[in-house]
Amino acid sequence: MAATLVEDRHPALAQVSSTDPRHPWRRALDTAALLRAAVFAPVRALTLAARERALSGSARAGRHDPDPLALRHALRVHCVLAAAAAAGQAPTRADAGRYVREQRSTAVLLGAEPDDLPGTLAEVGADVARVRAGLRPAGPLLVPADGLGDDWARTSVLALALLPSWARPVPSPISREELATGLRGLGEDPPRR
Repeated sequence: MAATLVEDRHPALAQVSSTDPRHPWRRALDTAALLRAAVFAPVRALTLAARERALSGSARAGRHDPDPLALRHALRVHCVLAAAAAAGQAPTRADAGRYVREQRSTAVLLGAEPDDLPGTLAEVGADVARVRAGLRPAGPLLVPADGLGDDWARTSVLALALLPSWARPVPSPISREELATGLRGLGEDPPRR
């Protein structure tokens, strides 16, 4: 969701999903499922990627421009690693590098060119810097529509707090401690009523 907040402010990245009929938060949820499946359930990842390609755009940039799909991929991988770190579960540098390499196959399934994809943490950082350089000035933030439920509202606050200062047009709505607690709580089952 944090990546979606940034993507919608970047002209090339927003173009990739401009024809996608899903609500942005549904796209974020589907993306999270694909990123998980790529590591733990490759056959399911193939199915999810086929659906994603059918629903989202596959815009390609000019010959000498960065591939928007590759930039979008780098931003999403960066946000996953940032969320793990913010939750107090930062992977080791070797594990983070392995995650970057594992996720390249996900982006290829979505239509990105393998040579355009980041293969190291440094390359992810360089692509995120390209995204940062192309951001439009902050306008109204994308927020969940009414009726999506308390979980979406809570998660949208976490997504906004997770954004780096250069991508967040307003101060963080919660403290670092609240962010860490909230992110750790996302993996827990809700209490039964």
